[in-house]
Amino acid sequence: MKLIDYIITLGETAIRDPNKYFIPGHNGLYNDPETPVRNKGHWLITFVKVYEITHDKKYLDVIKDLADYLISDKARPYGFSFHHRSKEGKDRCNGLIGQAWTFEALAYASSVTENLEYAELVEDVFFQHTFNYKCGLWNRLEIDGTILSIDPTFNHQLWFAACAAMLETPRRKEIRKRILIFLDFLHDNLTILDNGLIYHPIENLLQGNESRKSIIPILKNVAKTFLSSLGIIGKKNNNVTRQYKEKMIYKSIGYHQFNMYAFAMLKEKVPNHPFWESPEFGRSVNYLVSKEFKNELIDNRYGYPYNPPGFEVPYALSVFTEISDKESMEILSWWINEQLKRCYNTETQMMDKDTEDSLTHTARIYELMRLPSLILKRIEVAI
Repeated sequence: MKLIDYIITLGETAIRDPNKYFIPGHNGLYNDPETPVRNKGHWLITFVKVYEITHDKKYLDVIKDLADYLISDKARPYGFSFHHRSKEGKDRCNGLIGQAWTFEALAYASSVTENLEYAELVEDVFFQHTFNYKCGLWNRLEIDGTILSIDPTFNHQLWFAACAAMLETPRRKEIRKRILIFLDFLHDNLTILDNGLIYHPIENLLQGNESRKSIIPILKNVAKTFLSSLGIIGKKNNNVTRQYKEKMIYKSIGYHQFNMYAFAMLKEKVPNHPFWESPEFGRSVNYLVSKEFKNELIDNRYGYPYNPPGFEVPYALSVFTEISDKESMEILSWWINEQLKRCYNTETQMMDKDTEDSLTHTARIYELMRLPSLILKRIEVAI
């Protein structure tokens, strides 16, 4: 079956049974009960691609219905950030990453429906988020308008910037200015290990210069909570540090292609920034295509069962690598088929094999939609 036919078939199935597909998951192994906002946004983007290919108006109607939900009081109950999760002890906005997912969905909806209301609402939410010009990072914004601390997870900051870069709205120049500052500060905020792996936390935030001292206690509490969950609090400091870093490297491997996907989105919108030519970023691209990365993903629970590399690597490769057409198709086909082989269940038509959250994992097929339609039409999937 051609990949595009599989996508259209899955979309048709979702439309016929929305109560099976357009419902919230719990963010995989984190087990955070989510609202419908995330998955409805993901499905919206899938239907944009299907509509572009088929020109069938029924998909446009579904896109409008999903977008109208995302701008409704249910999704944004207090007129500030979008409500993504409800778990005691955690923010309800899901940091910056939750907002980024809704930004991209509404940006797509605005483009395909030619309804500027969707994108302009995203613009409004973007500027409600405090931007720290001294370190080039954004604060989280709770759904009731409370300004929370700077989001300490690098991929959250990256995705927020990448999805905001999609906006073609009246204040797009101001948005671009902040994104350029974010890119300029990557030399401080992004840690790339020697082998090219992108390190999960923003490590530099823990190294106190004056502009960052106010958030150090918050980040130390984050680290303490994480260490406690691993059962290693109370051991000698050097042992705790070593185990924490080992766990973070393991986690970083499963998130590497998730970061590279967002970097690809950002490069397409801001193609001339010097960061793209830096040796450090070159190492990250090389790691993405390495056997080392492919092997380390095999048993990583943050990889195929959670962040689907088979859906994320192909787009990143299409942006960052220059390989022959034949070789490219073989590589992209391998990644996509590997993901489906591991997780897709032909009987249920869900990504419910080897995953803790089949609802979200199924919705994440949307990440394939940034591939050119020509590629989607050429790749064969063995399902």
